[in-house]
Amino acid sequence: MKKLILTVVVAVCTMNFTIAQERVDVASSKNFKQAVETLNKTIKSKGMMIVATVDHQNMLKMVGASIKGATTIEFGKPDMGKMLFTMKPEAGLEMPARFYVFERSDGKTVVSYYKSNYAKYGADFAKMDEMMNMSYSEITNSVK
Repeated sequence: MKKLILTVVVAVCTMNFTIAQERVDVASSKNFKQAVETLNKTIKSKGMMIVATVDHQNMLKMVGASIKGATTIEFGKPDMGKMLFTMKPEAGLEMPARFYVFERSDGKTVVSYYKSNYAKYGADFAKMDEMMNMSYSEITNSVK
């Protein structure tokens, strides 16, 4: 019986981890700089706010490492954040949303993100996942 319970617990934990970590990679037809600029513009056009931009390439130069373009764009919709934080403060770990834009060794630019998974905080949040994942897709389509 203990073995069965342990198996179920491990299966459920693994399933939740897999769902929470569903990564999407979108190849861009634009160069690195154009892709970052287009994403910023499109995010703002959707009524979202850019909270932070992290220039990984520049940061790594400070410690003697050299990489091609690599930037994280953190963004969100303040009214959605207000609702989420009010209902489930622990969901703050999920916000702001992030796109990681990087240049591969072959020069191709890729935009990566994890799909929204707010539903893990309760069934009331499933619609939010649908809306956010649709927004992520529309935003990244701007660089295809």
